[in-house]
Amino acid sequence: MFRWFTRMPLSILLAIALHLLIILSVLIAWKFNAFSAASQSSSTSNEPVIQAQSVSQAAIDQQVNRLKQADQQREKSLKQQQTEAQQAAAARRAEQARLQQLEAMREAKQKAAAAQEQQLKALQDEQKKAQESVQAQKQALAKMQEEAAKAAAEKQAAQAAAAKERATAAAAKQAAAEAAAQAEQAKKQAAAEKAAAEKAAKEQAAKEKAAKAAADKAAKEKAANLAAQKAAQARKAALQQQLQDELSASQAQGILAAYAAAIQQKVTAQWFKPPGWQPDWTCDVRISQAKDGTVLNVKILQCDGDQLFQRSVQQAVERASPLPLPSDMSLFQSTINFKFRANTQ
Repeated sequence: MFRWFTRMPLSILLAIALHLLIILSVLIAWKFNAFSAASQSSSTSNEPVIQAQSVSQAAIDQQVNRLKQADQQREKSLKQQQTEAQQAAAARRAEQARLQQLEAMREAKQKAAAAQEQQLKALQDEQKKAQESVQAQKQALAKMQEEAAKAAAEKQAAQAAAAKERATAAAAKQAAAEAAAQAEQAKKQAAAEKAAAEKAAKEQAAKEKAAKAAADKAAKEKAANLAAQKAAQARKAALQQQLQDELSASQAQGILAAYAAAIQQKVTAQWFKPPGWQPDWTCDVRISQAKDGTVLNVKILQCDGDQLFQRSVQQAVERASPLPLPSDMSLFQSTINFKFRANTQ
């Protein structure tokens, strides 16, 4: 009762005041009738009679019922307003819980993307170290091959020199034996034979010198020819590698262009135009994705549009998950940047 009174104090006060007024009117009318009867008995017959009108109980009850109905209607309206307020509060609490859940999911996605980025960086560092190790091994192998070739050439030269010395020694020994035999047999011819031997030795030395010069020249020419062949082969290999790299780069650019167009097309198909959007608005978007194209995180880097436009672009990327994959998976990147254009629809 007290709670009902605090909700509608004005209507209750008005009802109480009306009841008091009606009771007071009844009392006054009753007293006035009693006074009139007494006065009529004591006064003369020619004095005027004053008659009072009384309010019936039915009218009073009818007025009270109307007031009760008005109070009930106001209480019903108040209860309805309280119900609506409670429903609105419950809706707000549900929306807050949903936003908190979304925020938790976004933080989890960011943490997962950061962990993947760290793993990718570690993998890249390991690949770089492996490439450096392979390059060092290639350089060491090339140096060993160069040293081996140099040692083989020096060994061949030493063998040629030893053979030449043995041939010279053998020739000298034979000449000495012949000279001794001739000296024994004919001392007279010693001078002539000695001269002939000296002449032969000189001619032999000249021949040997010429042979050595020819051998040195042939060795130099052979080394020069080998160096020229190696240089030509190196130039040919470098040219072939350059052509292969240019062809691979051109093919990769074509694949990446088709890949970006496929992503743009799928995201655009999932985009719903927000109120107030402009055709010239663009957004730079960074997407973190899994190997199968599943979108892990979406970040708006720079955008011309308002918050509604940015939110619509982010939701379009999330709805487009999983994203298309490139035809060459060696070009796949877990983090990609692309420019969303509103005028593509």
